[in-house]
Amino acid sequence: MDDLAISTPPISASSTGNSRSRIVIRPRSDTTLFDSVRDLWSNRDIAWTLALREIQIRYKQTLVGVAWAVMQPLVTTVIFTLVFGVLAKIPTDGAPYPVFVLMGLLFWQYFSKVVVESSGSLVKNEGIITKVFFPRLILPLVPALSAAVDLGVSLVILLVLMLIYGIVPTPYVFLLPLLMAFAGLLGYGIGLLLSPVNAIYRDVGIALPFFVQIGMYVTPVIYPVSFVPQHWQWVFLLNPVATLLDTARAALLGTPFPSLAAFGTLIAWIALIFAFGLRTFRKLEPTIVDRI
Repeated sequence: MDDLAISTPPISASSTGNSRSRIVIRPRSDTTLFDSVRDLWSNRDIAWTLALREIQIRYKQTLVGVAWAVMQPLVTTVIFTLVFGVLAKIPTDGAPYPVFVLMGLLFWQYFSKVVVESSGSLVKNEGIITKVFFPRLILPLVPALSAAVDLGVSLVILLVLMLIYGIVPTPYVFLLPLLMAFAGLLGYGIGLLLSPVNAIYRDVGIALPFFVQIGMYVTPVIYPVSFVPQHWQWVFLLNPVATLLDTARAALLGTPFPSLAAFGTLIAWIALIFAFGLRTFRKLEPTIVDRI
């Protein structure tokens, strides 16, 4: 109950001449960043339970089950390989184009899925929010956990494809779990920012998939940063997802690592977006139940 403020204002009943009290439960307005992180950790069991429920619902009554998580990026990889690898002949810093683009697609689809689903998590779970109290910070986190399962399965397929092309992962492959955590945390921070706004103004949920689709083409998913003219490469330095993709490719395929400035920008973006998203969520949280 640390994140609650409880008050008992009196209610007069003029018709009966009696008075009684009512209990009003609302989120505390003085919650710090440490308090929020502590709430998430102490309620991690709820987050995992909701994530498992999300996975079960997603693949319930499907013929191929979790294989759908692999089919989508594989089919997209084939199309992109034919269009951009064979016809357009986009360079890939020495890596086979199918492996190059699949690596980018997996991380981009994980990040974009976390952003879109976490931004709509409060609206999707309206029934739970209005009936049961628990730290609502958990809901935007659930897509980051459930989508990580899909990403893990897809990475196994990527490793098989690498072996087919005779590519052995570099010793830096141990960085992949950390990069997954960074991508999930970045998407979660954006979800914290947009989910309460989306609960109040549903325009966010309508417009967000469109902007996410545009974001894929301004992020080096289907092309390397080296393909971009030199005088425009500074733009990708400011793109945290571009740094995540380039680092993942470097860890697996041996392509060049991003610069230290790019890593510093990535960490700064994650910290800034998470802090701002958390502050926005806490500020709008008291109005969610009334406006959802």
